[in-house]
Amino acid sequence: MTTLLLIRHGIAEEPRPGQKDSDRALTEEGWKRTRAAMKGLVRLGHIPTRGFNSPYRRAAETMVCLQEAAGAFPMETRLDLRPDGDPPQVDLWLRGLMAEARTGDVLVLVSHQPFLSELIFHLTGHSAEVKKASCTIIRWEDGAWRFERQLSPAELRG
Repeated sequence: MTTLLLIRHGIAEEPRPGQKDSDRALTEEGWKRTRAAMKGLVRLGHIPTRGFNSPYRRAAETMVCLQEAAGAFPMETRLDLRPDGDPPQVDLWLRGLMAEARTGDVLVLVSHQPFLSELIFHLTGHSAEVKKASCTIIRWEDGAWRFERQLSPAELRG
C-alpha cells in the first residue's frame, strides 16, 4: 500500500496590482501556521519519501515547511500541479508512479484550489473541503485509489 498526501498551500499574501499569481508568497502568519500543521502531520506519522509541488511560490514555500518538519526527501516541481491542473492527466502520471512505488512509500503533492478538490473527487469520488495547509490522505491499494481521511489545519496543528 502506498500513501498519497495532498496538501494545499498555506495562507498567502493577497494579490497586488501587477503581481503574477504565481509570485504570491506565504504571509508571516502563513509560514507560522503551515510550519505548525506540517509538524503535526509528521507527528501523526506521515513522513514523505518523495514530494512534488506546483511551481507557484506559495506551494514551494509550503513544501519547505514540510521538509523542515520531516527532514530532507527527494522533491521536484511539476507544472501540472498548478491551480488549473487537469485531474485525469495527473491521475495517469500518479498511476505511473504507483507502478514504481514500494510498499510503505508516502508521496506528497502540494498544490492549490480548485485543482485539489477536483483531483480528490476524480481519484476517489469523495468531495472534500480543502482548506489552506490541510492534508487529504489517499491510499493506493490493489490498483485503486481509496479516500482515507481529510485533516484540517486545526487538527494538524493540534
